[in-house]
Amino acid sequence: MPPVVGIGAGGHAKVIIDILRLNGEFDLIGLIDSDPSRLGDQVLGVPVLGDDDRLESLYQDGVRHAFIGVASLAKTENNKRIFERIRKLGFDIVNAVHPSAVVAGDVKIGQGTRIFGGTVINPGTSLGDNVVVNTGAIVDHDCVIGDHSQIAPGARLAGAVTVGEGSIVGIGAAVIQEIKIGDYSFVAAGAAVIRDVPSRTRVAGVPAKPMTSKPD
Repeated sequence: MPPVVGIGAGGHAKVIIDILRLNGEFDLIGLIDSDPSRLGDQVLGVPVLGDDDRLESLYQDGVRHAFIGVASLAKTENNKRIFERIRKLGFDIVNAVHPSAVVAGDVKIGQGTRIFGGTVINPGTSLGDNVVVNTGAIVDHDCVIGDHSQIAPGARLAGAVTVGEGSIVGIGAAVIQEIKIGDYSFVAAGAAVIRDVPSRTRVAGVPAKPMTSKPD
């Protein structure tokens, strides 16, 4: 099996490690974390090899595959920067699809995308690069999920929904058919989205409305 290194050593990385082990396609050699104090720690038995400076030497040593084990909710632009840096170094950023996920045969999946257990992704859907479809989420037919966006656990997207780059659809949120959510927007947990959401807008409530202040 080809060796793979993970970026991040937190809870998100745990889930990806578990998925990759279940699929049995890669040899998990270690993790990289931006916190130098994590050197020598282990996550589910996978050692932390160092901080970001270690990536270049790993590539020179023949490691060609990496997975993304971080998914910031506060600053999704950081997710894009991490992805682009790893790709620029030359790594093949692998996908992680849990074997219990139901993914239609014609779904398009970009590079570095993670699809967690219990998800359903129906025909005609397109997932961009570095997308997270989290545990138990439902993405119905003909949806378009932009690069670096996240669909949180239990969220439900009806048919032909568009989610822009870097946007987040929160835990348990529901989005009706043909809605467009702009780039770098945020749909709060439990929201019911019945109208389009402009770019860089935060919405919450039933029905969802723009938030006047950031949540605690």
